[in-house]
Amino acid sequence: MLKRICLFLFLCISIHSVYSQNLKDSIFKVGKDNATTAPVSTNSSADTAFSNIIQRVDFYSNKFNEINTQLNEGFDTLEISDDLPEIESRQAAFQNNSFNGSAVTLRYLSSFQDYFANTRKQLDKWEKLLNIHNETLVEMQEILCGLTTDSTFKNLPADSALRNRFFTRINSLGPKWYRLDSITLKAIANIGFLQNRVSAAQLQVIEFNEQIKSNLKKLNERTFTKEFDYFWDIKINAFFKESKDALYKTLIINYRIFTFYLKYSYKVHIINLCLFLLLFIWLTRNRNIILKNPAAAKSIFQNALLTSKFPLASALAVTCTIGPFFYYHPPIILNQIYLIVLMVCIGVLMSRTYSKSIVFCWFALLGFVILFSLSNLYFEVYSSERVIFFFLNAFLLLFSILYFRRHQSEIPENYQTKITYLSYLYFGLLVFALFANFFGRYSLAKIATTTAIFTIVEGFSLLIFIKVVTEGIFLQMEVGKIKVNTMSSYLDFKNLNIRIGKFLKLLSIFLLIIYFTQNLGIFDAIYDETKKFLLEVRKIGKSSFTFGGFILFIFIIYLASVIAKVVSYFFEFADEQALKKTRKAKFSSSLLLVRLAIWIVGFLIAIAASGIALDRLTIILGALGVGIGFGLQNIANNVVSGLVMVFEKPIQVGDFIEVGETTGTVRSMGIRASKILTLEGAEVIVPNGDLLSENLINWTLSNTHKRICLEVGVAYGTDIDKVKAIFKQILDDSKDVMKEPEPLILLHEFAESSITFNLLCWVADIDDWLTIKSVLMSQIYEAFYKQNIKIPFPQRDVNVYLKEDFIKEKQVPKPKKADL
Repeated sequence: MLKRICLFLFLCISIHSVYSQNLKDSIFKVGKDNATTAPVSTNSSADTAFSNIIQRVDFYSNKFNEINTQLNEGFDTLEISDDLPEIESRQAAFQNNSFNGSAVTLRYLSSFQDYFANTRKQLDKWEKLLNIHNETLVEMQEILCGLTTDSTFKNLPADSALRNRFFTRINSLGPKWYRLDSITLKAIANIGFLQNRVSAAQLQVIEFNEQIKSNLKKLNERTFTKEFDYFWDIKINAFFKESKDALYKTLIINYRIFTFYLKYSYKVHIINLCLFLLLFIWLTRNRNIILKNPAAAKSIFQNALLTSKFPLASALAVTCTIGPFFYYHPPIILNQIYLIVLMVCIGVLMSRTYSKSIVFCWFALLGFVILFSLSNLYFEVYSSERVIFFFLNAFLLLFSILYFRRHQSEIPENYQTKITYLSYLYFGLLVFALFANFFGRYSLAKIATTTAIFTIVEGFSLLIFIKVVTEGIFLQMEVGKIKVNTMSSYLDFKNLNIRIGKFLKLLSIFLLIIYFTQNLGIFDAIYDETKKFLLEVRKIGKSSFTFGGFILFIFIIYLASVIAKVVSYFFEFADEQALKKTRKAKFSSSLLLVRLAIWIVGFLIAIAASGIALDRLTIILGALGVGIGFGLQNIANNVVSGLVMVFEKPIQVGDFIEVGETTGTVRSMGIRASKILTLEGAEVIVPNGDLLSENLINWTLSNTHKRICLEVGVAYGTDIDKVKAIFKQILDDSKDVMKEPEPLILLHEFAESSITFNLLCWVADIDDWLTIKSVLMSQIYEAFYKQNIKIPFPQRDVNVYLKEDFIKEKQVPKPKKADL
């Protein structure tokens, strides 16, 4: 044992000396080659040069330590090493597979196209990772090689002591340099080997995709031609055996594709799971808060029957509606699973609000969807499958017609025409599918049947989706009434429901179009053609543009305006609540700057995203400047005036102002004009330029105080001191009259029939001055009445003079008819 240890130590020392000697010889050779050309230097210069050499050695020593740390941490290629052989083996199996046989279906080719798309995405991810690892290793190798080729070591000192000291430092790096060099070279070789395998797999995927695209084109061309035997020529000798084998093969292939997709799309699964949990927690929390007040909960839940009774099913229904769109080329089996789960959730929700007959019809459709979904998973066409599909299609058509006839009268009158037309389209597709299958156009029959049943189911699911989302928002609004300080307390449900309702309807129509085109199998073709049309570069003169960039520009500007409106809504609603307590608003006075900032940022992002050149932008701004100079002076003046008001703040939202003949409260300040609410309730739009150019009276600029003047007259002969005492008592007792400044009681004038007093006092809020004045006048009248103090009023004596002839004429009696 001792001999072995001694032998091991000897070998280590020998290797150390060999590595050190090799490194020393390499550097010494460099120095020797340069020795004949090295200039003779002084002692001071030699000391400086040697100091630089030692610093360079320390630099490499630190770099070697960093490289050693990185190599010890390793490079994460375990996933690639474990999963790449599986992809290679599947590609080898697909190499022997035929993508253009007579039994190949559209679903078959589409499924493998999606599979290869996901495989390509994973291979690209691995390629980027390997490139990063390779670049890191190459940098390490360059540092290691730099030790023997560094120009700093070419000028070695002539002094043997210094040279020995230098080589002593270098020799200590020898073993580490050799070990790191060998490890990095080996790692570069391994990374390069994996890169070659990944590149080969990528090329194979590209080849498969090209082959599938070619065969898809051929299959689409012969869709309307006779693909298979006529229905009466089908041989069903081994019907049950063929059905069993086909089902087994279908399940195996779909299981492999499904597990592969689940493995490499786990991030999207986590996103959908988080979405479901957030929705469920949100609905459950709001429901529990409302349940704390049982009296109000009953009436609230009448308007939220689905989310209040089934929060779990509601959250799952919303997730299954929008969740599949988060996936990149999902396999058919994943979409079918989402659809079936969605139908189950909607069936549970329908049991709360719809009749039993409608719920029964829905679950019957669920059974058909499951069977047709299973048929959609078949990658090849079997005789047994065609027979089952034909009779299943016929039974669905018969069931739908009978149910529609029996319950057609239950359709609401305002929807009856639309639903009737949709039903006829549905029946027409099913009849068309029967004839297509009967005459050998089986792919066409599958497309027609799938489009008919899946589209009508998905359309109804979107209606339930809108209702669930609307009910969830309604519950949040009700919770906001309970918790005033929450964000939902700043929302108006009626207004918000109208806006969100429009958005949800547009979203539902958009999703329904996607569902419809996917069921028809034309979504990818439409998407590719649309993408090609939008991204094609077009030229007008020397300027080039794309319709995609133009649409993107318009969309970002529209999105910026929507965000500005949403921000304005929250601020304005918050200020309305604040104005109920205090006249001054907190946010809306600066809202103009916020909206301008949002529009400017949106405009700049739109310019950058759409690819518009800055020189074109300069031309546009120059043209805009000319337009402002000629025809837009007033608009520019109003905009600038609005900005001046925001910074100088002569008025703010909530101020009570007088401008020209308009008196009222400032409700909002826009870019071009401001809105003033008059005392009569009218909303007057005043340009910002007029607010600054005309005489502006702001009653609430620094405070909301207002002085009121009461003019009261008493009869001559009244005790003046007594009257003043009554006035003082009333003003002192009033809680609405401010004590500072102190009220004033002044004898104003001696009028024709009265002695007039002026009572000057201050009130804290200008909104209440009319009410307070009325109350004070009433109290003065009551006090005067009790103290028997008379309030004089003008009196006039009227003398009437009549002429003598007129008097005599009135005194002579008129003759009667009997006397004539």
